[in-house]
Amino acid sequence: MLAAAVVSGLALVLAGQTTAPPKPKTVAAKKKKKKTYSATARKPAGKAAKKRAVPRGQMRPTPERYKEIEQALYSRGYLLETPSGKWGPSAAEALRNFQTDNELPATGRLDSHSLTQLGLGPKPY
Repeated sequence: MLAAAVVSGLALVLAGQTTAPPKPKTVAAKKKKKKTYSATARKPAGKAAKKRAVPRGQMRPTPERYKEIEQALYSRGYLLETPSGKWGPSAAEALRNFQTDNELPATGRLDSHSLTQLGLGPKPY
């Protein structure tokens, strides 16, 4: 038995290999666990991903922001009632009239162009 080990070692040296040949891989070693990704981010899903819930889409304005927008419409004469901070049909109609007068798409929905025209958009640099 010792002689067989010496002969196989000698055969490896003569073949140019200094170490034993690698063992054949088993089926279990070939299977790797695939990473699953969340739909909103390119980060692995799991417990950690559930803790980092990221809001999707545009956020709804706060009541304070609604009141600020209503106040801007009220001061320009488009909104006839006192600003309340609750966006309703009268505020949407006032915004629609403002958009029409300022040559904007008259949707009655808050958008960046309307807010900028009201003076409530981002500040220029």
